Amino acid sequence: MSPVALVFYVLFGVILFIMYLGIRRRWLPPTPLAILGVVGSIITMTLMALAQGNNIVQALFVGLLVGGLFSAGTLAMAWYFHSNTKR
Repeated sequence: MSPVALVFYVLFGVILFIMYLGIRRRWLPPTPLAILGVVGSIITMTLMALAQGNNIVQALFVGLLVGGLFSAGTLAMAWYFHSNTKR
């Protein structure tokens, strides 16, 4: 893995972590935070795939699939635990 790809991978993890904490702690309204987090994770995964030498179609596929799925999982966990702490 190239150093540039590693930077995008770490940035991807930071985005997911901040999105999770932001929803759990209600730092911002959940909808804009979720939108920013999903878009940010898709962009960073796409850029990571491009930094590894993939063509644009492969990079977009990886960005949408991996970035989207990890974002959906992070959002689901954050919302679940946020809803349970209200009770």
